[in-house]
Amino acid sequence: MKKADKILISFLLVLSLALLIPLFWMQDTGSFAVVKVRNEEKLRLDLSQDGEYEVQGTLGPVHIVVSGGKVEVTQENSPLHYCSKQAPTDNGVVPIVCLPNETVITIENGGENSEDTMIQ
Repeated sequence: MKKADKILISFLLVLSLALLIPLFWMQDTGSFAVVKVRNEEKLRLDLSQDGEYEVQGTLGPVHIVVSGGKVEVTQENSPLHYCSKQAPTDNGVVPIVCLPNETVITIENGGENSEDTMIQ
């Protein structure tokens, strides 16, 4: 290995480390829960503020709770109550879907550095 090769490798190593440093100081701009009924946005909830909300679904009211940076459905009118059985989420890849009520809750991150795929 020549001296020029060692210099190039050292330069690339230092450059790659320098490009990683800003990632540790980037601030998260926050996440929002977007509640849509019949594909129409009804609410946009800030996950940093706890609260209880209600939207009118197809079969009746859907009660939504934001707590600890996560969103969940606590009450709704549907035959098997699947959406109220779903765990609280803050993940943009895993939405809460209430098909009988035609209500979907998705998470949107305010920043650009958000996941768009999750493999289980």
